[in-house]
Amino acid sequence: MPGDLEKMMYKLVSDFQRHSISDDDSGCASEEYAWVPPGLKPEQVYQYFSCIPEDRVPYVNSPGERHRIKQLLHQLPAHDSEAQYCNSLDEEEKKELRLFSQQRKRENLGRGTVRLFPVTMTGAICQQCGKQIRGGDIAVFASRAGHGACWHPQCFLCSTCNELLVDLIYFYQDGKIYCGRHHAERLKPRCQACDEIILADECTEAEGRHWHMKHFCCFECEAALGGQRYIMRESRPYCCSCYESLYAEYCDSCGEIIGIDRGQMTYEGQHWHATETCFCCAHCQQPLLGRPFLPRQGLIFCSRACSLGEDPNGSDSCDSAFQSGYSSSALQRLGEARRSGRKGKSSSAGSSTEDRAAVSIIEGPCVAGGRVQPSCNSSQPSGGNVSSDVHLPRSTSARVSFRDPISSSFQVEDEEELDQEEEIQKQEEAEWDIPFRNRKASTPPLPRAHLAEMDLLGTTYLIDLSYT
Repeated sequence: MPGDLEKMMYKLVSDFQRHSISDDDSGCASEEYAWVPPGLKPEQVYQYFSCIPEDRVPYVNSPGERHRIKQLLHQLPAHDSEAQYCNSLDEEEKKELRLFSQQRKRENLGRGTVRLFPVTMTGAICQQCGKQIRGGDIAVFASRAGHGACWHPQCFLCSTCNELLVDLIYFYQDGKIYCGRHHAERLKPRCQACDEIILADECTEAEGRHWHMKHFCCFECEAALGGQRYIMRESRPYCCSCYESLYAEYCDSCGEIIGIDRGQMTYEGQHWHATETCFCCAHCQQPLLGRPFLPRQGLIFCSRACSLGEDPNGSDSCDSAFQSGYSSSALQRLGEARRSGRKGKSSSAGSSTEDRAAVSIIEGPCVAGGRVQPSCNSSQPSGGNVSSDVHLPRSTSARVSFRDPISSSFQVEDEEELDQEEEIQKQEEAEWDIPFRNRKASTPPLPRAHLAEMDLLGTTYLIDLSYT
């Protein structure tokens, strides 16, 4: 520990002990401990520290000693009592601080006394936990709290932060004990920027916190915020421009930033402008503000038909849904376009029509009632009708609820290929029922270079064009 800091701590602790009320100030640290309660015999010191958590016992050169130093600086801030540790106080503020410190020491400051509870007495009740302290137990007494008020050693805590009172130094106020920091904050506000007590007549207050007028500025650019608009994040004020550049969200539809003055819609980590052009069905562009919607891996839809890529006003049959489904390559392009759009990047002028329409649908699991449901597996009979049992309730937590999960687009592609193969097979069977001569007469000759590519039911047939 630096020499200046050690001298400051020693001076502060000595000053607090000199002004505190205690029955015995003659104690000193043994060779084993950096600090011990004053006035105790060695066996009583051991009994006292046996009640304290092991990592809080101030053994020399131990984590407990380092924690004690940290707590001394935190619970007893030097700038709460000495003007020399404050920043740029005027003469009036220095006088105010001196009177403030003297009053606290005179009326509230004390130091706990550790001693054995008399065996001849029936016992007492701990002021913190309400449990009994029996005769012969070690206890902490605070004279400012009144005769007979006592605590278990592990219960002698600050009423605000619930931390052990370092070196048993306490401030008594309205029937409770506090550390120096939180007792000062009960009397005067503390600046969140410089951590000093605000002694001026004016200050800025926001969300239950206080600042000096000159210290209320943007946490990022340090621009003064007095009389200006600001936004709080993690108890830190930001000007509007810094907040937008650091924390504003991007619209998942248009890719533009959502300004702090514009409304936004949020669902499962996604964000949209609260406009009809942005918060709309990805397929038919129907506005979805105030309406239930179907989310599907980055996109939102107004209906099941739109989520499958079919005409919402057309047939709702399964076959039409399969025929209008998207291929896996198209889905890949859709996903890439969506990811680039979320970064706010615009597509180039030479992009194709298919790329520009890539926000229509992305394959993924369906969401029901705000929970992700598994997609339909391949055990579902192919070619069957998609269930029309759809329920679209209005809800504050999840504005859409489908009882049946929607088939993934990879199934749509499989069913489409299966239908095409069945159609080819039927055509081939019909052709082989016709006599070969008639079939040959009705079939135009193919160039020889393409004869080896004719594929019927997995078998390649070579036809001699010299046949007459």
